[in-house]
Amino acid sequence: MPPAPSRARPPAKARAAVRRRTAHVLLRPGLAATVLALAVPAAAPGPAQRVTPVSAPAQARAVPAPPGLARIERHVEKFQRVADRNGGRRASGTPGYDASLRYAESLLESAGYRTRREEFSFPYTETLKEQLLLAGGRSPRVVVAGYAPSTPAAGLRARFAVLRGGAERARGCAPAAYEGVRTAGRFAVVRAGGCALDRKERLAAGAGARALLVVNEAPGPSHGWLAADGAARLPVGGVSPGTGRLLAREAAAGRTGVLTLRSRTERRRTHNLLADAGPAAFGRTVVAGAHLDSVPDGPGINDNGVAAAVLLETALHAAPLTGARGDGAGVRRRFAFWAAEEFGLLGSRHHVASLGARERARVTAYLNLEMVGSPNYGLYVLGAAATAPGPGQPPAAGSGGIERRFRAAFAALGERTRPAPADGRSDYVPFVAAGIPAGGLYGGSFEPKTAGQARLWGGRAGAPHDPCYHLPCDRSWQYSRRATRLNSAAFWRVWASYALSPPARNTHPRRTAAPPEPPSPPVPAAPVPLLTRGRS
Repeated sequence: MPPAPSRARPPAKARAAVRRRTAHVLLRPGLAATVLALAVPAAAPGPAQRVTPVSAPAQARAVPAPPGLARIERHVEKFQRVADRNGGRRASGTPGYDASLRYAESLLESAGYRTRREEFSFPYTETLKEQLLLAGGRSPRVVVAGYAPSTPAAGLRARFAVLRGGAERARGCAPAAYEGVRTAGRFAVVRAGGCALDRKERLAAGAGARALLVVNEAPGPSHGWLAADGAARLPVGGVSPGTGRLLAREAAAGRTGVLTLRSRTERRRTHNLLADAGPAAFGRTVVAGAHLDSVPDGPGINDNGVAAAVLLETALHAAPLTGARGDGAGVRRRFAFWAAEEFGLLGSRHHVASLGARERARVTAYLNLEMVGSPNYGLYVLGAAATAPGPGQPPAAGSGGIERRFRAAFAALGERTRPAPADGRSDYVPFVAAGIPAGGLYGGSFEPKTAGQARLWGGRAGAPHDPCYHLPCDRSWQYSRRATRLNSAAFWRVWASYALSPPARNTHPRRTAAPPEPPSPPVPAAPVPLLTRGRS
């Protein structure tokens, strides 16, 4: 899709806003002193530099203190109020998302950043009804898969056909899995993993099933996502392992169930928000990003309002430095607030696809934030191995360095980290596909915390990292302030190390015109819900 027209403020207005915001930011307690500790020589003002640079002794090398938690909390509360005023959601394509974008945009412009919106259209979908009724009035939870066809309003009644045997057969990823199974006119029940959800649906439809139910391999129902609207023939839903065992018993008893999965899908328009500082055109760019949108079913505070708040405050905290030159070389710093992540990483895919080969080569690092305030949190760092674009392919040169810097940043805080899941469910994926070094932080979502993880970070073993993942209860009262503070401090330290003294230009990107968009996101190597909506 071609890049959309950008939106910029008039130069005079921007210059006035710079003076106001720079004065405000420099009055933040402790920041002015720490800014003066940077080895950042003053740069001549010009149209590409809208913030007054701060001079400093060349021998000083200290990194400024990280953003304060209180300011991050204020942004989070603002996102909650936005959701409350807009039907409890901040999803792309809704007024709640637009209000969240305007809030961030206003603060960034007042701080002197050059902002622009990247517009694109996408298939918006929201759930209308999810219900599975079994004999005896039992109604276990079922989750509709994104872009799957709806059942009739009254639902579908049928028996269950459960694929049994080894993992390969039970996942329903090959036609042979249905051999000898009475599937026609029934609800096919398969295990998650092994192949794309689209393939599972096609094979179940070919076997004559009336609908497909996917049993998660981790606690809770699987949150499925098909590649495109209109491509599937069957309603598709996700259920938990416990419900999967229940359905196996129902199948053995020959009992029927009534499945109702209803959703609405339509084309809508939305925007990424980009905020740049430093030279408008130069050989090196450092991009930091987080998705701003929520799922349509909730306010999305931990997923991903907290991360967006950390990113926003990182940008505002850095405002006095944005006209500076690290190590005497101009660096463009870009903060990206992605739209439609919850619909398949669409905003970040659109952005990377709009970059030409030369511009992609200039991006020296992409730093991602995802669910960094999980209440039962973990401190997960995206490892270099997780950024490999495909099986047997090495990660982009530089990804390992990002991982090491994040680990060192947490070590300096007295904390230990673990590798983030290599599941391809966040906005680093398009950058990795384009050969751009990438890394990031993650706090955990549906995954149950192990006893070892509880000993490492505290919290409750056996419980999900975020029990309100993708639910209306993902509100501002339930996120972890400690996790937010730790992740913000580590992110700031690593961002500053790249933005103020970045590595050499990324000279070996993959020469694709745009990052490939497979039929569906990669299947996780670890047992996780198949094809979740982004990470969130």
